[in-house]
Amino acid sequence: MDLYYVYAVKEEISKEYYYKTELLFRFFQEYHNNSHIDLYRMQFQFITKSFPERSLIHLLKEDAGFDLKEYLEDEKMTKWVEPHGIIEITNEMCLIQCDSLMDAEQLLFHKLRMIDHCFFIAEYASRQYGWISPQRKEMLL
Repeated sequence: MDLYYVYAVKEEISKEYYYKTELLFRFFQEYHNNSHIDLYRMQFQFITKSFPERSLIHLLKEDAGFDLKEYLEDEKMTKWVEPHGIIEITNEMCLIQCDSLMDAEQLLFHKLRMIDHCFFIAEYASRQYGWISPQRKEMLL
């Protein structure tokens, strides 16, 4: 199963680093290896914003396929289990474990597009990463 990390990035950072995805990927990877070091933690807090947990939970609850298995208020962690994957939401990030990128798209990514467009996604094992692309709304004349 693949494990995708989703970060809510501040808008000004996403504009500045939109075409520098490899640099952000390497930073987030280093952060996970060194999150106990204050400098990395401060840089992470400068780059990211709190994950929009409530908005995502609201959208997930509307989907009948999801089953809330665990909700820990003090630790700010929510865990959702669905036949095709597991979603964990913390204050810092959201993790989704599923069989494929297609499953991640169907379970989570399309819901995130409804909330914001400044999400950076990384899958460290296969070195896949990038921005969640906004859902385009075409106007018909």
